[in-house]
Amino acid sequence: MKELFLFFLTAAFMTFFLAAILSSLFKRKIAFENRISIYFEEPVNSQKEHELPRKESRLGILFQSYWNKGALWLNKKISRGEMKKIDTQLRDAGNPFKSAIDFRLFQLVLSAAFSLPLILIILPSSDNKMMVWMYAIVLAILGLRFPVFYLGKKKTARIKEINKSMPDFFDTVNLLLEAGMGLDLAIAEVSKNIKGPLSDEFKQVLEDMKLGKSRRDAFYELRKRVPSESLQSIITSIIQADQLGIGMAKVLGNLTIRIREQRREAAREQAMKAPVKMLFPMVIFILPSLFIIILGPFAVHLVTKGLGG
Repeated sequence: MKELFLFFLTAAFMTFFLAAILSSLFKRKIAFENRISIYFEEPVNSQKEHELPRKESRLGILFQSYWNKGALWLNKKISRGEMKKIDTQLRDAGNPFKSAIDFRLFQLVLSAAFSLPLILIILPSSDNKMMVWMYAIVLAILGLRFPVFYLGKKKTARIKEINKSMPDFFDTVNLLLEAGMGLDLAIAEVSKNIKGPLSDEFKQVLEDMKLGKSRRDAFYELRKRVPSESLQSIITSIIQADQLGIGMAKVLGNLTIRIREQRREAAREQAMKAPVKMLFPMVIFILPSLFIIILGPFAVHLVTKGLGG
């Protein structure tokens, strides 16, 4: 009973600790939603509800000050090569964190949040201290690796969303080119009206061109930023067509046709893999249940009455 109480106490501590971290990371969004609720929702005639955001803001400011101190300390410890590697992972995932320092600090804080409650609360009253230390080390490693796993999932989802939106995006760009627009203006109009990571990347391309980069260099940077083979091949074709003076509308029309064919082939490939993926769940879960339902009454009859009954 004591160990169960300590387990729930540890879980509650970790929950509140993570809530404080997430509230500090998304404080701008929370502040914006609070302003919207003040101006567009019904006023509440209660002084307590007005005093609560003040206390939360003070707590957020205090936590942010300690977070900034930790970021400054970690900035002196982390190497440039490691920072560059983390920046690449964050860029591929769509930059869910502000910087590599914030990401590394979040890893350390999450690792401490997972392991320290176990050490401070359960370890003093435990009989098997070695087992508690092993659990704490495992939880600390999980806290370090979970953000990396999160970045990998974000990267996969972002690439999938980019590949999904490419045909419609370039079809619309092609229509605007055939209507007489230039390539830059067509991309700007489509990026303004179609939301998503692909539009954000092309907005970044247009910003780079405004800052003085050539179209070729801006598209090269886009090809490096997005780890999607389909988009990289399209960007390469656009760069070559721009250099050779080929009609961009014709090139994009052929590219969109090729993208849709590739998506159809990928869908067929996934459909062909489905029976193989279904084999193991059927063998492990479905077939034993069927055997128990079908052969179970016969086995009971055989045990109770024998073959002669």
